Amino acid sequence: MMRPLSTTRPQRPAQGQAMVELLVAALFFLVPLFLAIAAIGKFIDLQHTADMSARYAAWERTVWYDASGDFAKFNKPNSKSAAAIRAEIAARMLYDRKATKVIQDTDKTATTFVNGTSTMWEDNEGTPYLDKFAQLDSKVTSTSPKKDVAGKVLSIIGKVKVGSWAGFVPPLPSNTLAVANVTLKNAAATSGSYQRLWSQSTAWNGIDFKATGAILSNTWSNNGRDATEETLETMVPTAQTLGKTVVRAAQIGIAKWDLTPPAEIDIGRIAPDVVPKDRLK
Repeated sequence: MMRPLSTTRPQRPAQGQAMVELLVAALFFLVPLFLAIAAIGKFIDLQHTADMSARYAAWERTVWYDASGDFAKFNKPNSKSAAAIRAEIAARMLYDRKATKVIQDTDKTATTFVNGTSTMWEDNEGTPYLDKFAQLDSKVTSTSPKKDVAGKVLSIIGKVKVGSWAGFVPPLPSNTLAVANVTLKNAAATSGSYQRLWSQSTAWNGIDFKATGAILSNTWSNNGRDATEETLETMVPTAQTLGKTVVRAAQIGIAKWDLTPPAEIDIGRIAPDVVPKDRLK
């Protein structure tokens, strides 16, 4: 007996199915993935810049003083406030790489990103990650380590009060640990692209980047040789007119018992150690 012929045609693979699947995958997975890879690279660069900013702030605190009272009155040119350091971070660390002059004396008074920000810190639509000066937050403190024997001795000496009537002020600040905390707040918060890609229940408010820098120093000289001598002159009694007069009178009084000729004694001489020029090449 013969079997009846089948009336149905054999099924063939749907043409273009693979192309449709690729387009769907690209729309919902590959495109967001490509955007995410680029954003992650930019965020890593922003975190690296925050780290460098914290190190810069800590270094500035070790070479510039942030004192008050008589010390600040006599040594104001050798001091730099935390606000000035924050302004310098905005001008010198968070800047457009195309800028040519990023180090100016006026940087310490900046209230905006005077040199722009890096074009790398932008989303795919060109929206900058940082567009407000308030997004930069920095706290710089100078303190003594909790376990520091020398620091305790210096703190006792620092409590000795010498009036400005004598023409000099108490010893240098004995704080030896400079700590800086830098935060870049709500980076890319205004990015429309990231807002659309963010699928969480909470709204997209950007990302905070935080960094801490610390330097343990020996309270080395600040702001070069000339500024160091200027600072020390206010703290050496015999370098002042009153001190020289008293010591000179004492020298004359004991001259017949002193075998050293008075002319060879340099009263109140200040000679800070400096690095030889041939070692700075």
